[in-house]
Amino acid sequence: MPSITYLPAGTRVDCAAGESVFEVARRAGINVTTACVGKATCGLCRVKVIAGEQHLSPFNSAERKHLGNVYFINKLRLSCQARVGAGHVGIQSSGDGGAQNGADAAAGDGVDVVVELPATSAG
Repeated sequence: MPSITYLPAGTRVDCAAGESVFEVARRAGINVTTACVGKATCGLCRVKVIAGEQHLSPFNSAERKHLGNVYFINKLRLSCQARVGAGHVGIQSSGDGGAQNGADAAAGDGVDVVVELPATSAG
């Protein structure tokens, strides 16, 4: 069964193939910045794909509208549009020491994808 591990907490959430990174996070009570609640109209739920991009759905026109045509350079995706295929996905927040640490920590667990969530400011 596909799953996503949200690091640094290490929360592993089972998901169905085809669920978005955003949907799985929300279901698990993990905060994702959004104004449109996953409808791809605000562009705030950006994530950075660090590895295993082949296990996510292809970059689409809704993402291109918000992120431009430079995915191959910056690897930014909208979490509401990035859908998980078969296998395990790892999510890394940007405020906890860097994506490489998360990828190393989860490597023994078969992580195929690591995604970096932008830090949110409180207040």
